[in-house]
Amino acid sequence: MDAPGRDAYGKTAYERPDELWEAAKGEDGTHEGWYKGAVDYWDKQEASYNGVLGGFGHVSSFDIADSKDLLKQVFKSQLKEAAAGKRKLTAVDCGAGVGRVTQELLLHFFDTVDLLEPSRHLLSKAQRSLKLAVAGRNYPEGHEPGEFLCLGLQEFEPAPGRYDVVWIQWCLLYLTDADAVALFERCKTGLAPDGLIVVKENICGEGFVVDPDDHSLTRSNEYMLELFDKAGLEVVANVKQRNFPKELFDVRQYALRPRGGG
Repeated sequence: MDAPGRDAYGKTAYERPDELWEAAKGEDGTHEGWYKGAVDYWDKQEASYNGVLGGFGHVSSFDIADSKDLLKQVFKSQLKEAAAGKRKLTAVDCGAGVGRVTQELLLHFFDTVDLLEPSRHLLSKAQRSLKLAVAGRNYPEGHEPGEFLCLGLQEFEPAPGRYDVVWIQWCLLYLTDADAVALFERCKTGLAPDGLIVVKENICGEGFVVDPDDHSLTRSNEYMLELFDKAGLEVVANVKQRNFPKELFDVRQYALRPRGGG
């Protein structure tokens, strides 16, 4: 991607992403400081739906409704098999925060949902909330959280063939381009033969926008598609989220599978 970008305050301009990633390196030549800055930011946020949604907790219902529609569309045959008792399904909720997506969406469809979240503060709230939700029998019999993994996406190494769906929502924006492509490569190994990767992310109009407060990078749709292509992923669906406040970035939902997959 050679498109230029800027920071969220319009103070710094970048000719291309490589310039940003070079500037974001620490004295040790890595991006560990970049990732630590993001975790530090989220450790300070309220452990609630409103906190993880940046004060826009009211959009959760719209978000979940569109996610459900997407899942039913792109994962229809697998869900049908599971409903008939012919298979069990496993998902991982990446950037799980307080467990909102797991609690409101994934546990309704998947027998097991692992949660991956680098902020211990948020992950602990997810563990408590999901324990209560499962005890309240809000889900089909046997549907339960699996592992609670306190890790960043750049550290995630899924076991081969473990997941029917890898759900990556509002967290890919914290990864460098190289780490995003490497993550997708590992996730391809972690997918079941007919598994999918779902990415749901903020999207800017062109190029990219950097937020120095939370160490995130909002990419354009073109930029995202280029990352998927580099990782050898085929785009099964590319859908804009509906009913979001106009003052927020657009959000797009991508369903992806390994290129050449079934």
